[in-house]
Amino acid sequence: MSDSHRPDFDVFAIRERDDGGKDIFIKVGVAFKRRNADGMTILLDALPLGRKLAVLPAE
Repeated sequence: MSDSHRPDFDVFAIRERDDGGKDIFIKVGVAFKRRNADGMTILLDALPLGRKLAVLPAE
């Protein structure tokens, strides 16, 4: 994929707060819709420490 393609989604690692406050979303990559199939391709710039990810429409 070339740099001229804008991602369809942003990928965030979700860090839950110990004090019960709002979760912290840390952007770790982007995702693109597959052209010829269902699903998406995810490109990570960082590895999430937790097991929870959120894939949200790119802004």
